[in-house]
Amino acid sequence: MASKLLRLYQCEDGYCYNSDSLFLYDFARDFIQNMRAKTILDIGAGSGILGLLCARDFQSFVSLVEKDRDYAFLARKNAKSFGDLVEVVCGDIFEFRPARCYDVIISNPPFYRKEILDSQNQKINLARNERFMPLQTLCAHIKRLLSPKGRFIFCYDAKEMHRVLGILQDSKLNAQTLRFVHPRLDKPASLALIEAKINAKGSLKILPPLFTHLSKQQTDITKEVKRIYELCNTYSIKVKSTDLYKGEICE
Repeated sequence: MASKLLRLYQCEDGYCYNSDSLFLYDFARDFIQNMRAKTILDIGAGSGILGLLCARDFQSFVSLVEKDRDYAFLARKNAKSFGDLVEVVCGDIFEFRPARCYDVIISNPPFYRKEILDSQNQKINLARNERFMPLQTLCAHIKRLLSPKGRFIFCYDAKEMHRVLGILQDSKLNAQTLRFVHPRLDKPASLALIEAKINAKGSLKILPPLFTHLSKQQTDITKEVKRIYELCNTYSIKVKSTDLYKGEICE
């Protein structure tokens, strides 16, 4: 049975969610389901895509933390139908001090190296450049927010995995499961999906890779990607940030 359609307002003049978030959600599902997670934190939530999928499919209590005022505004609008199941916090994650710990923390953080050229659009910079949310600082803070047996589930640039695994280990957040995403069978991995736990022991489990396309054509997605899109069942409504606080969008 298909999941209920999730309609999401997004800023067309900012960073919009893409397939990375949908692949991350699909990767996280088994962990959330198997541990029967009751509380979930979505860090850098944007318009709320990851957290709202969790709330829709698992009825878990979800906190969406987003620093950008406009994205937080849209996240609140997108979460309206969920009632008390979802809270939206507009603020810096490093200043977030909740009364609870979370069973699962999920995030699609900014992971482009700080050396890349900035966009003229500051919203895009905040969403893409790692200097605005350094992974080492994030991992140190996550330990304060995660329950002792909780999971940190996130994605990152595959080319940075040597650095990511070291940062996790230094933070006592040991990677337990890893899956690479490739644009095609003949292409290097472009994305890594990671599950980590506090002071976990045991060997790293590397899952079979996810291939997104069969050829250079952007329309020939693989069967697994089609399944993921159908599972997530999202519909994007793009609006200009200058229109957010007036008319229908504000209601």
